[in-house]
Amino acid sequence: MKNWFNSDTRIIFNVILALIVGIIFGKFLGNSMLRNEAIYANATNYSDDIYILQSGVYYDESTATIALDQMKKLGLIGLVVKEHDNYYVYHGVSSNTESFTGMTQILEDNQINYLIKSKKLYYMLTDLDPSSDEYKFYYDSINYYTSLIHKTQVQIDDDYINRVNVINLELYNNINILNNDLSSTSSPLYELYIYKNLVDLLL
Repeated sequence: MKNWFNSDTRIIFNVILALIVGIIFGKFLGNSMLRNEAIYANATNYSDDIYILQSGVYYDESTATIALDQMKKLGLIGLVVKEHDNYYVYHGVSSNTESFTGMTQILEDNQINYLIKSKKLYYMLTDLDPSSDEYKFYYDSINYYTSLIHKTQVQIDDDYINRVNVINLELYNNINILNNDLSSTSSPLYELYIYKNLVDLLL
């Protein structure tokens, strides 16, 4: 035993023991942080990755609106959203691309080009101070929104409501409407409204 437990072996043993303790502690800490964040926002912590179905991009709003009107005649819902200097015609927001199958089939049948884009919503918070009430409001808004896109109802807390003001009131109202009736036929349109609200307020 003396020969086996020499100084080199003890060093290796201590390193392995430290690694095991570190992994266990890290796992516990990570799980604890995730639980706290979920409680903080009263929503399930889904990924902020979303997919958007787009049928066109235009330099002016009037042309985009005309294009959207043509899409509506085909039975597609949609919204014109200005992002930076362009106007996009969007038809749906989802956590997966499969949910667009019905709409993409209509577009394909009418030989209309489309694009399914992937977006990271928390990227919109880049220019905000993480310690500000504004950041917390929009962080929670995105957290609620991703839960709702996954068809999971959320419990909106008082701290969030207390941060509502004239500027973000429309976003708050649309989140409330969507949350109150996720199974409504109008819910896909409210998912688009909320995305537009976030873009208008943060980009």
